[in-house]
Amino acid sequence: MRKVIIILLLPLFVDGCSVIGRSGKSLAKDYINPIDSNILESTKNQNITNSGFFIQKAEIEILSNGGREKYLASIKFERPDRYLISLKSRTGIEGARIYMTNDSILVNDRINKKLYTGNTFYLKKKFGMTPEFMPLIFGDVILDKNCEKSNDKCVGSRIITECHVKGVILNYEIDCNRRKIVTVSQIDNFNKNVIKLRFESFFRIGRNLIPKIIEFDESQFNTEVKIKIIKVELPWSGSIKFIPGKGYELIELV
Repeated sequence: MRKVIIILLLPLFVDGCSVIGRSGKSLAKDYINPIDSNILESTKNQNITNSGFFIQKAEIEILSNGGREKYLASIKFERPDRYLISLKSRTGIEGARIYMTNDSILVNDRINKKLYTGNTFYLKKKFGMTPEFMPLIFGDVILDKNCEKSNDKCVGSRIITECHVKGVILNYEIDCNRRKIVTVSQIDNFNKNVIKLRFESFFRIGRNLIPKIIEFDESQFNTEVKIKIIKVELPWSGSIKFIPGKGYELIELV
């Protein structure tokens, strides 16, 4: 469980309110957005973090030198920057609950009865990343001002472009028809850690496309992760509450 907590901290889903499941018919292999003069801007407009969302069920598989591990997860996002992640065993027993904002992190380790607390500086020092980069995991694009003004043209059906955001190099490959990221590599100038993400099997909810399959490779821990989205509510207008574990040992992340 500790390993999957670390992995999820590295970059750590409209019309009305819709829910999709494994058997949904909204698979959008040939979905094409209206033509827009700025591909990057229209890609940004499809970010699911433009509103709140609730991933009610996701499967997580982690491959590393220690073998193969599988977990279940649910993820809530409340704008502008609040995440609540619940990690469970395959039998449904919750092992950890993670609360994050752009400047803080709290983790209830329910198995070992420990409460971890930290801030953005810890995540930056340890992983070279902060929660500000969490949207990348869900296939959202993060741009700086120079990227937003870019008028890169499609070659075939793809754009490949590089952005520098707060000391992190982001290399995007964007599907010009769907206006969604298909791959992104992030390289941190602080510790040279590299994370590569790939997105497949997009679903449509209203005007938003959501990747059902998310895969990423992480160089520091030599780990591969596969996330499969089973059920997601978008938009979601609920609120996030985190209750620290009563009587848990307090551990500060420094």
